Amino acid sequence: MSLLEKIRTRPRLQIGEKPNLDGLRSSVRAVEEAFPALSKTPAISVQQAITKVSSALADWQWNGVTTGMVSMVCRAFLRGEVQERRVQEFMMREMEATTSLSVLDAACEAYFDDWERGSARTRWLARLIQDKSPSLPARWTRVFLALPDLLDTDQGTRRVAERMLQQPDAFQWLQGCGIASPHSGLLMRQIHLVWLATMSPVTTRESRDRIFTWIRPEGHPPITDEMAAWAIDKLVEPWHQAMPEVSYRQELLDRLLNDYGDPRNARREFWPLTSDASRQVLRRWLAGKSMDALLRVITQATEATTSMWPPRHHFWKGLHERGVVTEAWVVLSPNAAKIADYLHAQTGEETYKMAGRQTAKSRKDTCLLIMRVGRYIVVEGSHDYRVHLFEANDPRAPQLYKDYYDAEAITFPADDPMARRHDPQGNWMRWVQERVLR
Repeated sequence: MSLLEKIRTRPRLQIGEKPNLDGLRSSVRAVEEAFPALSKTPAISVQQAITKVSSALADWQWNGVTTGMVSMVCRAFLRGEVQERRVQEFMMREMEATTSLSVLDAACEAYFDDWERGSARTRWLARLIQDKSPSLPARWTRVFLALPDLLDTDQGTRRVAERMLQQPDAFQWLQGCGIASPHSGLLMRQIHLVWLATMSPVTTRESRDRIFTWIRPEGHPPITDEMAAWAIDKLVEPWHQAMPEVSYRQELLDRLLNDYGDPRNARREFWPLTSDASRQVLRRWLAGKSMDALLRVITQATEATTSMWPPRHHFWKGLHERGVVTEAWVVLSPNAAKIADYLHAQTGEETYKMAGRQTAKSRKDTCLLIMRVGRYIVVEGSHDYRVHLFEANDPRAPQLYKDYYDAEAITFPADDPMARRHDPQGNWMRWVQERVLR
């Protein structure tokens, strides 16, 4: 049956009989409750609505100004788009008198989005929300009943952060309290900062996982802005002057690499948001991983040089463990790069993808290990490539973490005193130590 046919079959009203609109009114209330931000405004721009309200205030002539326009200006005021003082004061009075669900929803959103410690506007919004608590949309009533401290503009962020510390999954807990987007808005940003500052040093797997659960919540978009960077600083902070045990360090590093990429040459828009100290720690840890990866790749790349690389690896890894090698970057030949891709596919180990490419045609099989060792940039190489020591400020010294290198372009002449052949007796190791350890 068509809609028109259904209408025709309905009984007609008798003259003078009033229809029962209770069902319709109930439906309207249900829609308003479900969609509090739904605007009942005319098709005019925000600026036009502000101009109409301003003119009405000047002449006290309200013909043509609808409640929808006033509601539109209220939301513009909450977004900081109303500059005229007279209109601002009028909007504040209107909001203090309103019971409009859409306007009160916008007020709660503005409180979360634009929260500022000590701000008169923030304090006014907190008072407004408290005064209007019987009229708030259901979702906000739920939030402020569960977390009344949110409306304490002085101590509320600290109290909520302290409650978050008691939760194994702070993100899920806040969502359970009714906060749909726990990472959104300046209020939650401040709570995040206080939560990190109040937290004890992160040296256990439990506390480490608690941070990752917060910044990378399962089933929800991760945070990749300053909030994530501050969390990473908190994770790395205990290790500025110490070294965690190997498995913990490996787990933390793997998680950071998988989630945020290599801090040495990936996600350049994100990693500078972290502190210099954090990046230095991560580069130091990655130096050791790069050395280990290069050993495995070279071992498979050529049988002819299999026996010559382990002593070099042992030597440089030893200097790394002593804190002398602070950075390292692997540069792979085309053949070695294919092996690294294969090992990455087999193991999922991100270190195999973190390498530059060696492009010299005359040394197409040579792999390089470029390191920062004290005041030197050291270039180590496979096959018959000599070990090279560049002063760090030497313009000829290669930069770390580039995508491509030409081994011939960074090779000293045969008689240069700052390059040394790898003799079987290991005298080259003493030669290196005499220079980098003094």
